[in-house]
Formats: sequence, structure tokens, C-alpha cells
Amino acid sequence: MKKVLTILIFLVGDVCFATNRKKLFQDIIDKHDARVAPFDTAADTIPLSLTVSLMTIREVSEKGQTISLSFWMYMIWQDHRLTWTPSSYGGIDSAVTTSKYVWTPTSVCLYNEINEDKCFTDERPVSLTPSGWSSYITSRESVTQCTIDISMYPFDLHNCTLYVGNLFDNVDFFKFNLDYSSFNTQYFVQNEEWDLVNTNVREVYFVGGNTSYQQVHFDVIVKRRPAHVLLSVLLPIIMLSVLNIFCFVLPIESGEKMGTSMAIFLTFAVFLTIINDSMPKSDKTPYFTVYLVTQLLISGLTVVLESIVICVHFKEQENPTDKVFPLDSTATDNTKSKLKCGLCKRFKISGKRLDNIFMIFVIFTDLTSLITFLALTCR
Repeated sequence: MKKVLTILIFLVGDVCFATNRKKLFQDIIDKHDARVAPFDTAADTIPLSLTVSLMTIREVSEKGQTISLSFWMYMIWQDHRLTWTPSSYGGIDSAVTTSKYVWTPTSVCLYNEINEDKCFTDERPVSLTPSGWSSYITSRESVTQCTIDISMYPFDLHNCTLYVGNLFDNVDFFKFNLDYSSFNTQYFVQNEEWDLVNTNVREVYFVGGNTSYQQVHFDVIVKRRPAHVLLSVLLPIIMLSVLNIFCFVLPIESGEKMGTSMAIFLTFAVFLTIINDSMPKSDKTPYFTVYLVTQLLISGLTVVLESIVICVHFKEQENPTDKVFPLDSTATDNTKSKLKCGLCKRFKISGKRLDNIFMIFVIFTDLTSLITFLALTCR
């Protein structure tokens, strides 16, 4: 019997509560004309607060100069026509409807959105409070314009901004309230390629004619994660440059110097062709690309230098006295030997000595190019 009474009490309570909520909608919301804004003149301007809740960074396109973001947009304003006394409606202190039945600021738009759907006009849930505060909530998969400078690749840092403003500033008399606007990253999920460094909200005014237009800019500062590029691209290039140096260590008599230097040069050429396909495309040349091309030129120079070393080495093997005394049979072997030693000391540079000089030059060039690249990008 007690269980039956308990169930009846809950049913009666639910019916009463549902009746109160129905009465609330009939008295307040149904009498409200969603087409009419809660102001008549500029003197009735209402503050509008914006909050962007960033979910994730989907993609940063260097070629398209765009950034793709997933976020929730919260718009909060006060409509004095949608107020009620909670005690008159069974203590109801909140109500939820859709933007179809209440006025919403449909002229709020994302100016640098590249898709056609720039304004927040979709039918979405709207939360109401007894004091008239209304909250419009919508989600967006947005692709916006972003100026991307990859000259510091792969240590590049970019500031991408969402430009939010009123499309009809002289008609819809609401002003953005920066004091209560925010950028929320509580539910942000990190991207595998990009780190979220910082976010910022700022107010910007544009003057056109005799009217100033207000915008709220939501800054998203992102930085590339360089680990993948360093391990898969930079480290192999450094290893190939080290192998280039070892070409000068190989003995000249082995006959492998030219073959090894040519093989490394061809490896550089093929490897850089593959890298070029995966490199971001931009009108600004990255320092990283300059470094890769420099290493390719050094590898090609190594082939030329090894050719000089081999040529000098085999030239010094020739007997210089045969050219000095081609028909002089009176010159004794002792005289020729002395003359040969004198010429070697005064005029000749051996192939081994050239190998050492060229090796020092290539090491210096490699280190200079690497240090310069790191100094320019790791700032």
C-alpha cells in the first residue's frame, strides 16, 4: 500500500510540474515573437558575450593558408521579455527551447570562414533563465583563413585568428561584451602534428565612413611538433653529409673514392626529391629547404674535388724527369732522382694532402650550414 501511495505522489508531482512548465511556455515563450529583436533603437543596445570552446585542431594547410578547427560557440545575452518568477511556476528556474521559438542574434558571423556557412543561423538549443538570460549553443567544423609563414619550418609558430563580428552593425543594436567573452580549452584534444601554445580574446574596431564596426578576435597560437621531421628528414641528411666526409678518408689506391662520392650524390638527389614532395608548399622559401639544397651542392662539389684528387695523385706518379730530359741520355739516374725530389718539394702538392685540405673544407662547410640553419630557425 505504501508503494502504491508513493507512486501516486510521484505521478501527481510530475503532472503538476509538467503543467507548470507548459504554463510557463504558454505565458512567456509562446507570446514571444521570435522575429522581433529585444531593442528598438541604438539606445536599447544589449551586451552579447561570446565564448569559444575549442575541441581540436583538425588541420593546418600551408598551401591553402587555412586552419581547420572544431569548436563550440556560446552566445549569451539578456532578453527582458523572457523573464518569470520561479515561484509562480512551481519553482522552475530554467527552460530549454530552440532558436526557432526565441529571438537569437543571427547576424553574428565568422568573417574569415572560407565556407558558405559563415553566420550562426542554424536552429540550435537555447537555454533560458528567469532573469531573461538566454544562451545559444552551436558547434562548428570551421575552415578559416590564416597567414602561414613556414620560413622557420619545422620550428614554425603561427597565430591564426577567428574574426567574429556583427554583419548588420547599424541594424542589430547589440555590442560584444569583451569582459565576459572567453576562449575555453578545457576539453581540447591535442593534434598529432600541432601544439596549442596559447589563446587570446581581443576587441578590434574598424572605421568605415562615419561608423565604427566592432569585432571580437579569437587568437589561436599553434606550433609545429618538429620531432617527426627531425628524425625522418634532418637526421638522414646529416648522416649522408657525414658519409660525404668519409670519401676523403678512403685510400686513393683503392679505386673506390669516385664511386662512393657519386653514390652518395645520387642518394642525396633521390632523397631530396622524395622530401620535396612532402615539404609544405609556400611562396616563402623555408630555411630548411635552403639547408637541404646546400647539402646537395656540397655533395656535388665532393665529386668534383675527388676528381681533382685522383687526377693530381696519378699525375705525381709520372716521372717528371722524362719530360725535362726526353732526349738527354747523358743525365744519370742520380741526377734525375735529385731533380725529381726538388720539383716535388717546390712545385708539387700530393693527392693525400689535397684530400686532407678538401676534407677540412667540407667539414667546415657542413658545420657552418647546419649551425646557420639551427640558429635561424630555433629562436
